Amino acid sequence: MIEAQRQINSTGSMRAFCMLSFQAVEKAVEKVSVLEDAHIRSRISTPSLIVLDYDMASEEEFRLLLFLKNQQALAGVPFFFMMETRSETLDEECYKRGAMVVLTKPFTRVDILRMERTSWQHEVTKNYEKMLQKQAGDLQSAREIVRLNQQLEARNELLYQIFGRYFSGKVLDMILDNPQGAAIGGEKRELTVMMSDLRGFTSLSESLEPEAVTALLNFYFEKMAEAINRYGGTIIEFLGDAVLAVFGAPIAAKEQTECAIAAAITMQNLMGEVNRFCERNGYPGLEMGVGIHRGETFIGNVGSEKMMRYNVIGRIVNECSRIEGYSVGGQVLVSQEALECVTCPVEVHNHMEIVAKGVAKPVELSEVIGIGGEYQLRIANVEFDVMKPTEDLVVFNLYPIEDKMVKEDTVPAKLLEYSYKRAVVELYDFQAELKVYSDVEIFAAGADGKAVFTGVYAKVVERHFNHVTLHFTHVSRSFQKFSGMEIEGTVRVNEEVDAMI
Repeated sequence: MIEAQRQINSTGSMRAFCMLSFQAVEKAVEKVSVLEDAHIRSRISTPSLIVLDYDMASEEEFRLLLFLKNQQALAGVPFFFMMETRSETLDEECYKRGAMVVLTKPFTRVDILRMERTSWQHEVTKNYEKMLQKQAGDLQSAREIVRLNQQLEARNELLYQIFGRYFSGKVLDMILDNPQGAAIGGEKRELTVMMSDLRGFTSLSESLEPEAVTALLNFYFEKMAEAINRYGGTIIEFLGDAVLAVFGAPIAAKEQTECAIAAAITMQNLMGEVNRFCERNGYPGLEMGVGIHRGETFIGNVGSEKMMRYNVIGRIVNECSRIEGYSVGGQVLVSQEALECVTCPVEVHNHMEIVAKGVAKPVELSEVIGIGGEYQLRIANVEFDVMKPTEDLVVFNLYPIEDKMVKEDTVPAKLLEYSYKRAVVELYDFQAELKVYSDVEIFAAGADGKAVFTGVYAKVVERHFNHVTLHFTHVSRSFQKFSGMEIEGTVRVNEEVDAMI
């Protein structure tokens, strides 16, 4: 064995260790691999070849072969047997015991070369196996990465489907990139607040089935959200048929008020699509008023750890609600505080000053119908519809509304001219108290005192002495028949709206 070791090592290309007992082999194998944390880690190099001396091995010591074959670290290592005298019977016995090659000792030059080639082939195979294992591991890792990416894409898609209806794409990306923003709390920030509300929807909804009301609202909200998201706004919530949105949060924007005005004009123009939906379903046309205000507010997450929402709170929000309440269908009313922050041209149709409940001083407003600069938008139906004079005597009994309560005192007036949107009346009592921007309910009667139509609501938009201009906020079926809007059971949509669409 010592001589065989010397012969092998003399070539300089291999290094052989001679082990003369089962215990020596067992100890060496323990050093080859140690089991730690269920992973086999190599401590010394695994042999490339194992040579056994058949002549020195007793029958009991052949158990060494079984021991070596059961070692995971030695799997695939080739076995050579050497003996002094070979015979066909001995060779067959060696092969049965697991030998790959049987050699005669002492070794010849050819035998040494054969060992070198066999050990080299084993090392190449072992390295190739390691390479395949690495490739398999890399493939498995790649598959795991693909699976995780698919889960992430599905998660993000779900988040975009849910939150994308409330935030623009840029806002949503910022929220996902900054998960710490989900904590309760917020900050004071100067924002532009927008509120919109449908006119007469409450009365309309009372005559519709819940499914129809839901379908109409969903269609309306979808169009409004489309315009708000287009200009970087954030929808805070839907309040019945109203929308509360902010511009400048959560992403700060220098042109926040310009974006709010552009969104409001787009919303008014999209009401044409809403009315086409109403026409297809036999509903009367709808109108919407919009109010815009700007100032310092609190914006952030409000609630508890289990349930919270992104909300805006402050005086500006309350004042914006009052401003929106003074608007009529098709209007965008913008406060002076907001207009002072606009740097691009805006087209203003009218100026007004209101005294809102809960507001200490009068609020200056402007009716904005267009915005220039990069937006180049204009409300498509700003021109008033053509009114026609009344042929017969029609008396309007006007009942003022305060705090959503209809007063019992009536203000009688004579109808002069009207359209489906407006009416001009002449008050019988010049001194009758009827303020501009106040809301009224109308009960119309003919010369014989019989009702012509009921269930009509309007807002006083102008008053010159005893001549008052009313803008209808809700009209009934009886008014539609009176004005000729209703034809064969369907509601005729304003031609201006059709042209706008």
